[in-house]
Amino acid sequence: MRKLKIFICTIVGALCGALLMYLLLPAICNYFVGPVYGEDQMSVNAAIFFIGTPVMFLIGAVVGWFLGWKYIKRPADRAC
Repeated sequence: MRKLKIFICTIVGALCGALLMYLLLPAICNYFVGPVYGEDQMSVNAAIFFIGTPVMFLIGAVVGWFLGWKYIKRPADRAC
C-alpha cells in the first residue's frame, strides 16, 4: 500500500509540474521572447513549451516521489 501511495504522489507531482509550466508559460515567453511579431517568435514560444513541459513534468514527479517517500511512513515506523 505504501508503494501505491508513493506512486500516486509521484503522478500528482508530475501533473502539478506540467500545470505549473502551463500556467507560467505566458510570463516566461514574455520575459524571454517579448511581443510576438512574426513566426520566429511563435516558434520560440512553441519550443519553450515543448521543452519546458516535459522538464517540469519530470521535476514535479521527482518532487512528488521525494515528498511521498518522506512523509508516508512504513507500518513499522508508526507509533502504537
